Amino acid sequence: MKGALTISTFVATALAQIQPFTVMALRSASPIHFSNLAASGQKFYLAGPPTSSYCPLDPSECPAGDETVFSSDYSSPTLSLYVEVPGGQTVYIGPDGAMSFTQAHSANIPAGSTQIGWSRVEDSPNYGTLSFEGGLVACPVEGKGYQVFGLLPDIVYDPACLGFTAATLNTTEVGAWQYT
Repeated sequence: MKGALTISTFVATALAQIQPFTVMALRSASPIHFSNLAASGQKFYLAGPPTSSYCPLDPSECPAGDETVFSSDYSSPTLSLYVEVPGGQTVYIGPDGAMSFTQAHSANIPAGSTQIGWSRVEDSPNYGTLSFEGGLVACPVEGKGYQVFGLLPDIVYDPACLGFTAATLNTTEVGAWQYT
């Protein structure tokens, strides 16, 4: 019985460290200010395309899928999407700096990408800040608003890109069955 109690305590502690959240950009007097981060086409956007998701189940059994929800273990430098799809979906910074996510049912990440460098700090019980070690910028893309990039040392970014603070808001809802 003592072993079972220890395991269940460990699992409860681990689950308490994982807090799902949404992200909103803060960049005063800019077109991205107060924009929600949206997953679309395996990339992330602000003030552009809406969140894109898919669910193979009966619609009554599916999460809403209209909001991009992340999950992070505070002790880990990685980031994931909060989804129901088996295997989950991992967030990474591609070799071109694009903030991206894996396709459902695949752990395939392009060579030269990084999954680490993420951190999240809670500023209050419901709000916090998400950071990438080099910083985050949103770069204008014709017809798609602003695509989000993680700053990497060997990449020159367009001067039109905007740095921003990634404010987080805690939630309890799964965002989607899978993001597309």
